[in-house]
Amino acid sequence: MKYGSGAPLWGKGEGLSSKQQGRGSGELKNRYEGQSYQNPSASSYQPPKVSGTYAEQQTQVMEDTMRTHYEAEGTAATVLSQMTMQRYQLQGAHDNVFDMRETTEKAKRELADLAAKNLRKKRRLQGIIVILGLTDFLLFARIIQCGGSFFCRHH
Repeated sequence: MKYGSGAPLWGKGEGLSSKQQGRGSGELKNRYEGQSYQNPSASSYQPPKVSGTYAEQQTQVMEDTMRTHYEAEGTAATVLSQMTMQRYQLQGAHDNVFDMRETTEKAKRELADLAAKNLRKKRRLQGIIVILGLTDFLLFARIIQCGGSFFCRHH
């Protein structure tokens, strides 16, 4: 299939000038000779070799355009696949963070419960110490009152 009507819109049907043909085959070739930054093993870009009638030139340009389009579509599919894989990795990391937060909150509640139990035990022991101290003081006062004996003899 041939593309183009045979006459360029910008000229009078002569096709590309020799200056434009020189630019198409040399300047663009130099610009795109490097390897692809996404796939170093891919072949480097080769601009279309325009020769022949205007319709043939347009056909060659369209074929090159379609080839470039398919390469770009393949690269886009690869990038989309990688991004999808990274999305699943990020979702997994997000889920792990969520689980870690839940575990941390549970541990925080358990530590608060242990601290409350510890405080209750400490208060209970302090109460027992106070009761024993008062009992000891009362017994000591009784010994003093009875003259050195625990049992008082009042006769």
